[in-house]
Amino acid sequence: MVADDIIEYYLQNYQSTISKISLSSLCSSIIESWLCVDVDKKVIIFGQIHNHPNHPSGKRLKTSPIQGCFSKNGRIYVNTKNSMYELGLPHQDFAGDSKLFLENGQELKWEKLTHWTE
Repeated sequence: MVADDIIEYYLQNYQSTISKISLSSLCSSIIESWLCVDVDKKVIIFGQIHNHPNHPSGKRLKTSPIQGCFSKNGRIYVNTKNSMYELGLPHQDFAGDSKLFLENGQELKWEKLTHWTE
């Protein structure tokens, strides 16, 4: 799996209008304004976490390596070894060259996100 696989899957399966009556999310943590990148032959997602029990909403974080993704009821989810996250709206530049975004002279400080499930 590479970052482009997740981006393509998101574009093919995301439904921008999820009914208010639809089933709730399978997990509470949502990553918004996200970018999916390949780092050392692993796929990592950078974004802003919301509804996480250990982090304030909007905090910039990166996931541990993504192991898979799936969709249910128009929502897209990614799995790491120990966690599951819903993908919200991507970063406005997510379809561009994310490597340029990350190396654009910006000193973005990302904290690693590890959410151990019980």
